[in-house]
Amino acid sequence: MPRKTRVDKPASEADTVGELIPGTKRVRTRARLIEAAAQVIGEKGYDRATLEEVAARAGMTRGAVYGNFRDKEELFLAVVESRWHPLAPKFVPGATLKQQMRALGEAAAEAAHARLNQAAAAAAFQLYALTNAHMRERMQTENARIYKDAARRLLKLVPQRQLPLPAAQFVRILDALVTGLLFTYFQTPDLISDEDFIAAFELMAD
Repeated sequence: MPRKTRVDKPASEADTVGELIPGTKRVRTRARLIEAAAQVIGEKGYDRATLEEVAARAGMTRGAVYGNFRDKEELFLAVVESRWHPLAPKFVPGATLKQQMRALGEAAAEAAHARLNQAAAAAAFQLYALTNAHMRERMQTENARIYKDAARRLLKLVPQRQLPLPAAQFVRILDALVTGLLFTYFQTPDLISDEDFIAAFELMAD
């Protein structure tokens, strides 16, 4: 699903210390390029948006794009990241798994309402990813990193013995559940209630 992502560069291409400090020229330039890309994508779609158009919209050169993003896929993922933030459940250390899952369900329901006006853009990105091998490869790499980090954080909240599945598998299923519920809600918002979101995640703890 569209999610907040950050594609890590190889160590040889990593940003030097301080380059991405808020308020720096590098950050302002990246923000201009991301906003320009979002505008072009909104007008032409992901498939037809070009780096030349993005650079022109931002008042920069194509070289400026490559100076801040490794390729078109990294720029597009940055656009998604800027528009589609991760869920922020109110997890409580020491709470039961069912309580943690309820918090996740509540966060998913809240996100569904907030993102309803972004549904078409989210679906457009899903379609682009499905039809673009490079983007799928990039997302697979990034999602693997995200899942690994999510499993690590989950185990800080709930010990493995209380989980119904290995943590690595459990977080992948939770992500799929979030995606499925969000897009089902986007299609039929009057049929999917907040209670449905909460119940779906609480069932993961039974």
